[in-house]
Amino acid sequence: MNHLAPTTSPLQSWRAGLAVLFLAGFMSITTETLPMGLLPQVSGGLGVSESRAGLLVALYAFVIMVVTLPITARTAHWPQRRLLLVIMAVFVLSDLLLAAAPSYAVAVVARLIAASTHGVLWSVLPVYATRLVPPQRAGRAVAAVFASNSAALAFGVPLGTTVGNALGWRGAFVLLAAVAALCLVAVPLLLPETSGSPAARVTALAALKLPGVLTVTVATTLVMLGHFSLYSYISPYLRHIGVSGAGAGPALLAFGLAGVVGVWATGVLVDRRPRGATLLFTGALALVFAALAATGRATSVSLVLVVVWGLLFAGLPTLLQSAALTAAPQAQAAVSALYVIGVNFSIGGGSIAGGQVLDRPGVAALPLLAAVPAAAAWFIIAGARRHAFPRRPVASADLRPEQDSGDGVPREADDTAPAARPSAAATGRAGGRGEPVVSRTVSHREM
Repeated sequence: MNHLAPTTSPLQSWRAGLAVLFLAGFMSITTETLPMGLLPQVSGGLGVSESRAGLLVALYAFVIMVVTLPITARTAHWPQRRLLLVIMAVFVLSDLLLAAAPSYAVAVVARLIAASTHGVLWSVLPVYATRLVPPQRAGRAVAAVFASNSAALAFGVPLGTTVGNALGWRGAFVLLAAVAALCLVAVPLLLPETSGSPAARVTALAALKLPGVLTVTVATTLVMLGHFSLYSYISPYLRHIGVSGAGAGPALLAFGLAGVVGVWATGVLVDRRPRGATLLFTGALALVFAALAATGRATSVSLVLVVVWGLLFAGLPTLLQSAALTAAPQAQAAVSALYVIGVNFSIGGGSIAGGQVLDRPGVAALPLLAAVPAAAAWFIIAGARRHAFPRRPVASADLRPEQDSGDGVPREADDTAPAARPSAAATGRAGGRGEPVVSRTVSHREM
């Protein structure tokens, strides 16, 4: 059964729709991170120091943390195609304003405009993806969306930096505005209209009270904290292990390419063995960080481990986001917003923690710092067998959205129905309200 709305045109298919969502995600991540690759040009063009130019990234993340929840709550009931159109228009405006910015203050305003919708976009993308496909393909649809993250890190920033070096940093952001404009045109042509979530009344704080949501959020934050405490300082770390400035680019490209492989692998595993895959990737990531700490300056071994790190980390967003949507299919927008908040908290927190360690005791201690929260996340996931990371997936579980009890916290759907009862996944309807659901993995025996 297909979840495309009745208004689907002949041009629209789930593959074309996922391609549009992928491009939107690619554009947004590149918009957020590109200043890191163009700091000298941006600082020179705006007449500020590189540290102040770097704040264009830090402020972006801070705004995402502050505004994502309230804006997501206010827009969750909007038809999703309309919401995507507004977001793409905002990115066009922001990138063009930044490209034309005559001063640092205007550049900051341009960045804040884009950041105000970035978190909302990433709250919408995975949910929209699950509504384009049958339930059994939901995990792979989410994986396709999150592949845009790895693709942006692997190709977006290097390509943007190359364009910036050739045409100037302003030209790079004009190109990003053109990509956003392409998405703006493609959305009404290739995406079906879908209604806003009927669970829009569920706030993020209420969603945290749902079984499993807090556990997934904490595990996500810890994994990302470990990653960004080292990745934020990947350039000095590569120098530490003997990779020259000229070799850093190929090393980071290999990191990103390995990430694409990791996303593909999780796309295969997420609907089959989500718990096992999450434990494997998280535990292996912690071990890789520990191994990096142990290898010291062994260049060849360390580079291999860095590539493995890229493969493992890139797969985790798909697994963790799918776990969140699985734990609360009745509050998809809220849990997606919590995911965005957790990631951006980790970007800031990891950068601060890594910076402190970089000053003292030094760059060699960064991998050990990264290993600690990653290992903590593994233990949390290993202990969460009931709601957050269930042990044995069942493809045909009943996933009716839970009903609002009147206090802002949805009631749990009746899970005592006989096994022969048609499931939400089988009927394509949720609780009789016609709301498409994600492919959930639950266990027959909640243990």
